[in-house]
Amino acid sequence: MKKFLIQFIALIIVIFGVLAYSTGKLPSMSSTADPSKETQVVIKSVFIPVELADTDDKRKKGLGGRESLPTNAGMLFIYPKADHYNFWMKGTKIPLDIIWIKGEVVVDITKNAKPPVEEQKDEELPVYTPKEPADKVLEVNAGFADANGVVIGDKIEIK
Repeated sequence: MKKFLIQFIALIIVIFGVLAYSTGKLPSMSSTADPSKETQVVIKSVFIPVELADTDDKRKKGLGGRESLPTNAGMLFIYPKADHYNFWMKGTKIPLDIIWIKGEVVVDITKNAKPPVEEQKDEELPVYTPKEPADKVLEVNAGFADANGVVIGDKIEIK
């Protein structure tokens, strides 16, 4: 019985190896995405790896609940059309710069949006809305816009 079990496990490993070799793909054992395949926003020659919030559920959650955000990283919210979308910091634990984008151009910047203070009620939270319609919103750590000289009118590129 023990010999059969060892042979069975060896057979499974061989089958797995043949399948992986024939497809040219090995399943990732890591939760980290391949950096060469991640989405990036380029602004002022700064490459910003971003998580995409391109569905209603992802946009609703946003960066809520996160304890931190890596330096020069962010979340890119993508909408089907340009509009005056409202953002608030409910559930957010880190201060953010909110960069409002229409097409490939920065149309507004909300700097240093602060997370709610303890016991702050939802109806007391500020609501942030761009001055111009936007179809994309980039959230990055507070201070990013000033540190990198990002201003209204800057061009962005999504890679």
